[in-house]
Amino acid sequence: MTGEATTSLSPTARVGPAKASLLPLLDDAFAQLKVPSFIHVNLDAVAHNVDVLKGLSSAHTEIMGVVKGGAYGSGLLPVVEVLLEKGVKELSVATVAEGVYLRRHGIQVPITVLGNLLPCEVSDVTQHHLIPSLSWSQALTSVPREALVYPDGSRLKVAINIDTGMSRYGVQPEDLPALVQELDDLEVSIYSLYTHFQSAITEREKNRKQLDLFLEASEPFTSRGISRHVAATTGCVQDLGTDLDFIRPGGAITGLCSGSDREGTEQFAMKGFQPAFSVVARPTFYKLLKAGRDIGYDGTYTTSEDEWIANFTTGWSDGLSRRLSNFVGAVKRVNTGERCPIVGRVSMDSITVRLPEEPSPGEVFQVLTDDFDDVTSAVGMARNLGGATYEMPGNWSTRLPRLYTRNGKIVRICPSLEYTC
Repeated sequence: MTGEATTSLSPTARVGPAKASLLPLLDDAFAQLKVPSFIHVNLDAVAHNVDVLKGLSSAHTEIMGVVKGGAYGSGLLPVVEVLLEKGVKELSVATVAEGVYLRRHGIQVPITVLGNLLPCEVSDVTQHHLIPSLSWSQALTSVPREALVYPDGSRLKVAINIDTGMSRYGVQPEDLPALVQELDDLEVSIYSLYTHFQSAITEREKNRKQLDLFLEASEPFTSRGISRHVAATTGCVQDLGTDLDFIRPGGAITGLCSGSDREGTEQFAMKGFQPAFSVVARPTFYKLLKAGRDIGYDGTYTTSEDEWIANFTTGWSDGLSRRLSNFVGAVKRVNTGERCPIVGRVSMDSITVRLPEEPSPGEVFQVLTDDFDDVTSAVGMARNLGGATYEMPGNWSTRLPRLYTRNGKIVRICPSLEYTC
């Protein structure tokens, strides 16, 4: 490949406003971390997104914050701390292990475990006072009835997932009454009823049909004081189910759109959400190469003129997809907002980037930007790679240190390899 763009990305594209106000904070971060690349999580964005979500739901509706997958890559405990500070009443996770981890770190609010309870998980669920999800009663009938009790002597509480169209977990609506009766016979309390929308932000009518099915199936049980929730990130944007007992946002908490299509992303961004996750880096080496030089493994890019080529110390071992090689991906200059294309292969530990000029001493770039950029953001990368927005921050490992900021100040540093997400 020669020095020609193979996508809509020009060799150096200027996009959006510069983030010059970030530079003093980032300079301080580099000085403290003593590394050329790190992950930055802006907890002010998390707090802001909670306020946005409150504005999208009714006054009586509470937030059940979904923090599975290390809060979608941004870090489980730091994000949870902000959620609780902002008045979030309940949490949900994907696995029993995530719920146990939160309990062992002193989180006492109700925690619902999504998915479907297995017999081998019952003891951990009861020991740590978690609320498991059920699609059938099999796990409960496989253990002694006396095992279905929390340490304080109260009976186990469960959430029932109703399959209204996702066709993954969930009891069929017509089978719900029988499952409720089984749970009553086992003296197991039903804490909540919920469903999950299948379709994208732009397909509101399809999700509306699921909501109607859910309301019809769950209505006979509302007199029992069972809470109901359906609105995850997509539903919150679509204003579907935002007047029930809870909304159940996940990606929106850290400013991640549930899809990557342009129209849906625009609708999400217009609500005011702010991405919290970014990857920040300084060049570790740069040089001016003559035309005709092959770059990186297998020489997949060839300079077509004198070009400034910079090395950045991050790669696919950290979480940056190899498919971002050769103009598919770019990094952004923080002081100008320009995109600078990745040229050559994304390798295990390094990328090479074409710059428009010699970089300034200590110049700062973002490898993954905390915005909705078509190329450098999580949603832009997902769109260009045919991936999920959530996997773009979720794929990053613990090799890069993490920096958390709040109120414009550094509040937490997690050294390389010494933390869990």
